[in-house]
Amino acid sequence: MSLFLTMLPVYMLGNLHCMGMCGPLVMLLGQSSFRYFYFFGRLFSFTLAGLIAGGFGAVVGVILSDLNVSALLSLFFGCTMIFLGICTLFHLSYPGHHAIARWLAPLNQKLSISLLQEKPLAIFLFGFFTILLPCGQTLMVYSACALSGDLMVGTANGFAFALITSPSLFVAMQAKQTLLFARKYYHHLVGGAALFVGILACLRGLAEYDLIPHLVLNTHYHIVIF
Repeated sequence: MSLFLTMLPVYMLGNLHCMGMCGPLVMLLGQSSFRYFYFFGRLFSFTLAGLIAGGFGAVVGVILSDLNVSALLSLFFGCTMIFLGICTLFHLSYPGHHAIARWLAPLNQKLSISLLQEKPLAIFLFGFFTILLPCGQTLMVYSACALSGDLMVGTANGFAFALITSPSLFVAMQAKQTLLFARKYYHHLVGGAALFVGILACLRGLAEYDLIPHLVLNTHYHIVIF
């Protein structure tokens, strides 16, 4: 629950980015009889990625348990999210962005061609592989899922990320013209939110090392800010 509450601003503000980045793509599906299979595919892949990220963090935690890996992971992923937040805030490309885009170009082309076949599986796969689009917001979310070191937490947040960012895509799918102007607000809002979450993660790492006290909102429900 703590991770979800911390990441909720990123999930909600992520609609601005999804509207600008993926909105034009889903507009192509607006007339398809199977257009809603896109959301099923996207929800499935984002949830699966959350499970994998949470599992990765859990495995690393077990392997490096003697090194107080929880604090190390908090600092590492916190710094990663701060870096991504700065890149987003100042409209900078993160390292490897263009290389990833080139590597995925053939796959994106095949998926685009498959959409013309008007088959539910093609629409589902189009949504499923959305997660492979080079996106700093996605890296932020799954860095946080790995930071949790918990399969269920990672899975739940991957599902929440896909679900909460779906409304903008649903609107884009139904609309003939998308509110692309909303994208200009994305860099400031999401970049700032990422910086906030990254700083909290670093504070959690410092608290794990007993350098600063933990900030606990509710001991009964174990709601810990850091």
